[in-house]
Amino acid sequence: MQDRIFGDREKAMEADYFRKEEARLLEKLRQNAKIDEIAEALRDQLQVNDPDLLVAVRDLGINAENASAFLLAPLVQVAWAEGKVRKDEQAAVLKIARDRGIEEGSPSDGQLHEWMVNRPADELFKASLRAIKAGLAVLPGPERHERIERILDGCRAVAEASGTEIAHQLGLGTGVSKSEASLLDSIASELRSRD
Repeated sequence: MQDRIFGDREKAMEADYFRKEEARLLEKLRQNAKIDEIAEALRDQLQVNDPDLLVAVRDLGINAENASAFLLAPLVQVAWAEGKVRKDEQAAVLKIARDRGIEEGSPSDGQLHEWMVNRPADELFKASLRAIKAGLAVLPGPERHERIERILDGCRAVAEASGTEIAHQLGLGTGVSKSEASLLDSIASELRSRD
């Protein structure tokens, strides 16, 4: 009987820790904290909620120093949609990174630069979306929707930055290629789906 009491107490303590980590992540998201702070809170939440994803993320080379770049990986994925990253796309990714608190010269900034020169593996992009989705899951519906739209707006800004489509150059369209549009749809679908 005593073993059962300790087991129940242990489960209750674990559940309490999990609730506290979710509350901490929720507060960071609501405060529009710097992406570094959000990455730290998300890491702690994943440690309890999805340790397998956290291990997969670490196996991809993501650590405390470059975790903020990991949360912007969908932007990098969109930049690579046409097989190479153009200067305007790189500038758009870096502007969004600065707007979200990644400082020039920081490890996350260096990681973004590296990913725009050498395309990351698809596993990194998939893991990033899973982690972002896990973080968004703690938000109530309207806030979650707003955050998803903010992420998608950033992805669209990167897609539109290249302006390679003739229609865009003539002022008749957005400049988003078919491959970029397809990827944007895929990212939107993944983030909006409820597992």
